[in-house]
Amino acid sequence: MNYQLGWLKLTQFGGFFAADVEGFYADEGIAAEFTAGGSNILSWQQVATGKALLGDEDNTNALVAIEDGQELVILGTVFQTSPFSIISLAEDPIESVEDFKGRTIAVSDASLAQFEAISKSAGLSEGDVTFVSAGTDPSQLTTKQVSGYAGYATSQGASLELQGVKTHALLLEDLGVPSYGNVIITTRDNLEKNRNTIVGFMRASIKGFEYMNANPEEIAGLVVNKVNPAGGLDLATETETAKIQKDLIESPDGVLSVDVTKMQAIIDALVEAGTLKDTLNAADFVDTSVLEDAQSGT
Repeated sequence: MNYQLGWLKLTQFGGFFAADVEGFYADEGIAAEFTAGGSNILSWQQVATGKALLGDEDNTNALVAIEDGQELVILGTVFQTSPFSIISLAEDPIESVEDFKGRTIAVSDASLAQFEAISKSAGLSEGDVTFVSAGTDPSQLTTKQVSGYAGYATSQGASLELQGVKTHALLLEDLGVPSYGNVIITTRDNLEKNRNTIVGFMRASIKGFEYMNANPEEIAGLVVNKVNPAGGLDLATETETAKIQKDLIESPDGVLSVDVTKMQAIIDALVEAGTLKDTLNAADFVDTSVLEDAQSGT
């Protein structure tokens, strides 16, 4: 079976690779193949068109596709909260939305509307904070052109820390924005026709992510040296990323778990921000039964 990754073959997906090399998929009778994503690849499209049985997608992208009529089902999530954050220097940290005032913050074009809405909801006026276009790396922050940089607390945060730059990460959840990172999706038809395979895949993936969290150095080495040897990855950065992301992956309900109530809160926030036109009912497309079966061994 083919799984469409939401991005490149990096340590953020190390749990899948761990499950593969440790034989957890083989134990379920599954030969799993993982296709790398990229900036021009939407995982939900690959799943919806039958090129992949499962995939992980940006939560907002998945919800917009569902609103547009795609018959997608959300089964789980890689990150319990999105690693996307405002990264600032530890010597001059941005610790709340109120700290935006008087600052210049670099954000991507895609996230500008969201951060403008967050600022407005906190009572900040248009002139209180200056948003500029973010570059591909956080050098704007290290050269102090900006006070904050919208990036990933995992990979980009790890890279800065290894450069000796002490940072502070203000996650979306810290800003009052509920979030998941890389939700795992399939289609209703796939789930109906391939439920046993999908349950087996999720059961093995749970074991893989638990293994990675217990052995971050080992799985970072696996990703760098065997999974993506031509990717130009830095072992120290991937190892630090694996350690940082552990807290974002773990959940009292188990790794990969997704909660219908939280998803509804995410939907409501996106409707308020104007990203979604109409309210969706999370219970209509969030299926927790697959993970429940995977966790119980049924």
